[in-house]
Amino acid sequence: MNETIRVIRDVLFRTFLIGVFFGLFYVCIYFGWRDYWDNLLVVRWALIDQKSLGILTLSFLGLIRFYLVFLLLAPALALHWTLKRLER
Repeated sequence: MNETIRVIRDVLFRTFLIGVFFGLFYVCIYFGWRDYWDNLLVVRWALIDQKSLGILTLSFLGLIRFYLVFLLLAPALALHWTLKRLER
């Protein structure tokens, strides 16, 4: 039982760390090349207006944060604390 909880906790925590890495990668790519992406999407392809692109970007980053914290980190911490209590 403890080994199963430990494996699930480790998988959730490692998935969280990988998600943080990719989230930071997305942020660096977007903000590093923001002028290029904005020009490409707003002016050249005319897919979206500037205001909607800002809202969409903030929504995407907010969803990444929600997923990482509430769906990966919180259960991993709960399993970690459960393991600590079971080992006493």
